[in-house]
Amino acid sequence: MKKFLLFSLATSVALSSFAGKKTSGFKAVAQEPHAVAKTTNTGDTVVLAHILSTDTINIYLAGTDSGYVTGTDAYGDKGYAERYDATDTFYSVIGIVARFTGTVNPATTKTVTFNAWSVGAQTLDTRYASGHIYNSGFPATSLASVVVPITALGIGSGTAADTTKAFFFPTATAANLRSFFVGYTINYTFAGLAGDTIGVVNTKDGERHIAYTTISGADTILNNVNATMYDDNTWHDNAFDNFGIGNHLFLFAIVKLGGPTAINGVTKNNFTLYGNYPNPATNETNIKFAVAQATEVTISVTDMAGRTVKTMKQNCAAGTHTVPVNTSDLASGEYLYLVNTAEGDGFASKFTIAK
Repeated sequence: MKKFLLFSLATSVALSSFAGKKTSGFKAVAQEPHAVAKTTNTGDTVVLAHILSTDTINIYLAGTDSGYVTGTDAYGDKGYAERYDATDTFYSVIGIVARFTGTVNPATTKTVTFNAWSVGAQTLDTRYASGHIYNSGFPATSLASVVVPITALGIGSGTAADTTKAFFFPTATAANLRSFFVGYTINYTFAGLAGDTIGVVNTKDGERHIAYTTISGADTILNNVNATMYDDNTWHDNAFDNFGIGNHLFLFAIVKLGGPTAINGVTKNNFTLYGNYPNPATNETNIKFAVAQATEVTISVTDMAGRTVKTMKQNCAAGTHTVPVNTSDLASGEYLYLVNTAEGDGFASKFTIAK
């Protein structure tokens, strides 16, 4: 049984009577803007996201001196994953955007392995006497992976801030994915961390935007949205087993459309993205989008290491807009642009600068 009383900066969470469940608290870290996105036209690369711009970003402590709930900790937890369920059928996953925090020994040789996993079969949860409680599915087969030194995760040292970074798989997953997990695994001995105490950032407890359960006839399905691999190599749902936290992890799938489409644009609530042109760009590219109602729009350009290199804001009336972005001061290479509305809708896509 895993139980540990964690003291929060603001409050403590009562121990659960549910066997195997941990308890938790948190400390806050800086908030970041977030894209809510999906694929547009063939060849476009975008970030599927699950964290709204209004969410508060935190890191949860596993005890005052026992590491992080979403990283190296005294429990020996080995993996962390966030689930995606797509309505389109031609997604392939080419990488992950993640934000980490903590401390790293500059001389460390430790690594993490980023993965895209298939979703396992629905399973009966035998801990419930009714016999009608099922897990919707945990990470199963690895579809793509890449090993990254923890020194390259973007964790700041000294007074340097943490940065959001993108990590790409050497080979993309197959297309036709409807559901999958993305996340990372790490092997370590907590007693021998030698300054390497890291964790992936997450939203505040209660800011999960997906229902905890779904009713199907006489059955209750536990929606396994994000999960932790315990030290026995078994996956556990965070909201039901792992501290009872209802949140989302700062793990974003980078996906690419893997098949033909006639879609000219893709819509998320108030916002539609049509893409950018020219791509590749030289001194300028134009980002075309539409909003259903007047709103403030923020456009951010980041390099592939996650560093923001350009940001612009403008108030947009309802309708279609084409916004020129000056790229003359940016070096040749690949970049991500993120477009967000004040309501939290938005998209992200990859583009190239060639000079």
